[in-house]
Amino acid sequence: MTADVEDNVMRKIAWRLLPFLSLGYLINALDRFNVSIAALTMNQELGLSATTYGLAAGAFFWSYVLFQFPANAILTRLGARRWLTIIMFVWGACSAGTAFVTDATSFVIMRFLLGIAEAGFFPGVAWFMTRWFPTGHRSKAMGVFYAFGAAANVIGGPISGNLLRLHGWHGLSGWQWMFLIEGIPACLLALACPLVIRDRPQDAAWLSRGQQDWLRSRLESDNAQLKSRKLGLGKAIVMPAMLLLILGYALIAFGVYGTSFFMPLMMKTMGYGDLTVAYLTAIPGVFGVIGMILLSRSSDRTGERVWHAAGPCLLAAIGLVGAGLTLAVNPVAAIASFCLAAFGIAAALPCFWNLPTEWLGPAAVAGGIAIINSIGNISGYVGPQAVGVLHDLTGAYGIPLVVIGVVMAIAAACLVLASRAATEPTAQPAGAAR
Repeated sequence: MTADVEDNVMRKIAWRLLPFLSLGYLINALDRFNVSIAALTMNQELGLSATTYGLAAGAFFWSYVLFQFPANAILTRLGARRWLTIIMFVWGACSAGTAFVTDATSFVIMRFLLGIAEAGFFPGVAWFMTRWFPTGHRSKAMGVFYAFGAAANVIGGPISGNLLRLHGWHGLSGWQWMFLIEGIPACLLALACPLVIRDRPQDAAWLSRGQQDWLRSRLESDNAQLKSRKLGLGKAIVMPAMLLLILGYALIAFGVYGTSFFMPLMMKTMGYGDLTVAYLTAIPGVFGVIGMILLSRSSDRTGERVWHAAGPCLLAAIGLVGAGLTLAVNPVAAIASFCLAAFGIAAALPCFWNLPTEWLGPAAVAGGIAIINSIGNISGYVGPQAVGVLHDLTGAYGIPLVVIGVVMAIAAACLVLASRAATEPTAQPAGAAR
């Protein structure tokens, strides 16, 4: 098949699947992180300290971690079409239900339930991508998908900030209206999911028989190459390279969640009002979208994977340290530093997921993604909790930001070391006799 025909097939697949999946991720990210805008008024109403807020916000990840692997196991049995439909509806209901929390305990419970509902979405989509996008096209597709998640920071802040202005309408607080209204889109997507998603290329009526056969052959060829030279999950997961990869992702997640859940509160310390803060949080989000698109395209074009993930982690480290040093003295420099950090963190994520999908065999990809994502996302709890505790101990966000910056630098080192370990011909599972 000629390159023109291949491009035509992949373009058709991208236009059919990526808009829906990416919109789902945008709403997913919005429903996960809108709590950071709600915190501008909710924390005072519920009497939450920074430490308590970090605990409750991070409670999402207790269940997110516990249920991720079971959720992916269900996905492989039910298929993406049915399972993603269920996931979207339940997480929308849980997000809307957060409007009715009354104290720290009920807040923790609702975040825990939301984590159960969302646990299967990202790893499920990552696995689904391997069923539709050949290796040479996957990073670009994941880049678009991730870019929509980053776009939630661009549009989510202004939308959520304006919804806070509904305070007092029909007796509800602004943050309650925010949760109620922003939970609806996920439920609507659930209704559309069976109409858009198809589990296999041969189920897609919008592909000709020849296009279906070509795609199936191409994917089988990719899997055959993986089978011939890659390890299965049981052996690969204890290799030093995979252990370093898991640690690297956990450290990146520390940076993502430690920053995201507190950025509005950090910016508020610069003296801005709630609505201004909501709009300011959109600026780093724009740079995150740009970083995701540029780096994922560059990675596919050059075929280089490791430094396209590690390099942005170093940029993020510089940005976070810069924000920590300037937050209390120079708002413009602090916001610029947040933009650099957002560019780096966002750019690293889609490029990172090329590493496990290229190192693992096809039978291990779904389980491997779930294990890396679930273990790594323990940082979703640790990050916000650490930032909250450090803030309450120091009375400011400068030191927490510097700590997150150091963590991102260590993440970059882990990815480079993982790559070197993966290419060593004598590499053995950790603890194996030599």
